[in-house]
Amino acid sequence: MKFEELYLKTTDNLKLKFLDAIISQNDNLQKEFKAFVQAESSKMSALPYDDFLKFIHSIRTGYQEYFEAVNLEDPDWENYHSPYSGYIEEWEAYQYASEQEFETIFNKFCSDATNKIIRQRIDELIAMLIGLYEATQDAEIPDEVGSFDDVNEYLLSEHTSTMNALIEKLRLSAVSENAIQTAFELFFRYCDSEYPGNLHFANHFEQLLIALSEKSGYAGHLLSGIDQSSVERQALPELILMLNKKTGNNTEWLQSARQFYRNNTAVAKQLLKYYFETDKDAFCKTARELFSADDHLWAEILQQYVSPQLDKELFVDVFRQLTIQQTEIKYYNKIREYLSEAGLNNLLKELEWKKVFVVKILKVEKRYEDIKALVNQNPNDWDYAKMIEPILTIYPEFCFKHIKNKAENTLQDQRGRDVYERIVSWLRLSQNIPGFETEKLELIRNLYNHKPNLPALKDEMRKAGLVK
Repeated sequence: MKFEELYLKTTDNLKLKFLDAIISQNDNLQKEFKAFVQAESSKMSALPYDDFLKFIHSIRTGYQEYFEAVNLEDPDWENYHSPYSGYIEEWEAYQYASEQEFETIFNKFCSDATNKIIRQRIDELIAMLIGLYEATQDAEIPDEVGSFDDVNEYLLSEHTSTMNALIEKLRLSAVSENAIQTAFELFFRYCDSEYPGNLHFANHFEQLLIALSEKSGYAGHLLSGIDQSSVERQALPELILMLNKKTGNNTEWLQSARQFYRNNTAVAKQLLKYYFETDKDAFCKTARELFSADDHLWAEILQQYVSPQLDKELFVDVFRQLTIQQTEIKYYNKIREYLSEAGLNNLLKELEWKKVFVVKILKVEKRYEDIKALVNQNPNDWDYAKMIEPILTIYPEFCFKHIKNKAENTLQDQRGRDVYERIVSWLRLSQNIPGFETEKLELIRNLYNHKPNLPALKDEMRKAGLVK
């Protein structure tokens, strides 16, 4: 039985018994419970906006100083530890050492921010994340050694990773309604004051706002607060969609999804799922549009929906694209019956960079002459053995002569253990060719007794069991 089902069927008394059992032995849970009750009962005062601004400023100033104290030309070698054993280029060592210093700073931030979640100080958590964000953008860090393409972009990516880690902690925590409402009001007031018309700032924090909204029972109030601010809905498409869904306003949800799906993959996925369940024609139209815009991305997503019965052309296009980008025969098998000869030849032409996969398709189609021609044209291909293997029993004479010539020619101008290993692999492959028993033994004997003497080749042949 799934947890959700079990939880709904469990009595409140049994739930309370479980809660009492675990909370009485866990100090952290006790702290969270106390803070949650205080926040829910409004005993915990909200952070005044002026104090919110001061808190952001203190975080921004403090962490900007931390970042700028990292010397990329002379990182903290005393505390540096190599990420892996073995030789490391000097430039790599400088980069790793600098990254480890920055990691220490972000770890400190994450620890402090986690305490804000435990104490239900979501307003202070928001202020901290804003301050850290601005510090990553304002920090001036010389990088004469070129450890980073762009130091500030690196710090911003680390900010995102840190925020995502805190989001996961939020999702595992009980957050009071009062804390959520206060955090939203302060955040959007700050957007209006400091980032008017800036879509990127609000969007950077969208997943955090979604995590908070998921725990709110007043989605309509949150949505109204966003609309009363100067932040445009297009900056927060996933959040808007989620709040519309929570309010139960399907008309508004669909209108928002239609407005944002072209510019947001997550929204587009939701709209496709909705159309697939309610309007197959609209689904096909939207799926074709998205696939045309980015066939690589949408082939992966659409494979779970498309079928020949729904839209044969779209089905073929999707699995043809998957065949090309994944080079797996299972995708080709989905569409082979729908491809004309010209269609198949065009596909093979697009795949000519992956000769081994082309051979797999030709084998399925029993086009052995084409495989033979491909082997003849590419005798020095690294995957030679995989290319010739499907026709060993179809063209035994051709294959034996081809392997024999390749082994002998290779030995004429190449030496080394890796070369001998490859030659032996071809000889072992030749054992699967029907007939030519005398010729096989003669080839092995001649190579084993090669002049000048090649002890390493002999060793490889003995290990492979070709000679005793």
